Amino acid sequence: MAPIIDSHLHVWDETAAGKAPGPMGPGNYSAQAQASVELFMDYMDEAGVDKAVFVQPWLYHWDNSYMIECARRYPDRFRAVCVIDPRGPGAAAALKKWRAQGATGIRLRAYREGEGPTTGPWLGIEETMPLWEAIAETDTIVCLLWAGRGLARLHGLLKRFPSLRVVIDHLNNPVPKASLHQPVFKALLELASLPTVSVKLSGFHHWCEERYPYRDGMPFVEAAVKAFGADRCMWGSDFPHVLAGCGYVRNRNLLPREAKFLSTVQLDAIMGGTAERLWFN
Repeated sequence: MAPIIDSHLHVWDETAAGKAPGPMGPGNYSAQAQASVELFMDYMDEAGVDKAVFVQPWLYHWDNSYMIECARRYPDRFRAVCVIDPRGPGAAAALKKWRAQGATGIRLRAYREGEGPTTGPWLGIEETMPLWEAIAETDTIVCLLWAGRGLARLHGLLKRFPSLRVVIDHLNNPVPKASLHQPVFKALLELASLPTVSVKLSGFHHWCEERYPYRDGMPFVEAAVKAFGADRCMWGSDFPHVLAGCGYVRNRNLLPREAKFLSTVQLDAIMGGTAERLWFN
């Protein structure tokens, strides 16, 4: 049986809580939450989670120091995914810097049009090619957030860099009432033909319209597993954001309880086997 691995969560120093700008500002629950690595380890142990993958929170902008220091402190349990500005000067050098300090992956926020610090259809444009070359050179795993229909650009990128390993965050944030045939989710499923692309079954509290146990999200889980196979799908909690909703233990138990269409073998892969192979080997 594979270890239980949380493939997506955030940690930050307690002194940083409440200081984030923009949508994670003082009025937002997550900005106020306690999310130290020590507290997270308590939640892990309570839920029977063996290992985890830290994803740099926006709270620190491009400074990945705290998260990487935590992963280096517990190298058998954690991996770190850094963030950089993909259109900023020296993006490739920034990636190599954080890789040298211990990051295993990079998260790129491929924001929807008009949102966030990297607005517009930047994914795959020529000015970012030095960054993609550095990603390929360093064998860095890429996590993509909020790519929307822009995921289609990955087909061209992976022709140019066929060894790239890419993970799509939060099932590409579909809208449940828009059905399985919506363009955003269709763009995700069309990536199943690319063998180096995987999917995080995560973020249900963000994109589901129903509350826990997020039953309106289960058809999307089923379709993704059918398209990609369980060995390219992985569970992630999105701690500490889940604490305001269902809590950590319920999130860890969500798929085993609600995804009745999954076999024991499939659950074993999704709850840890896929992440073990991708992040810890």
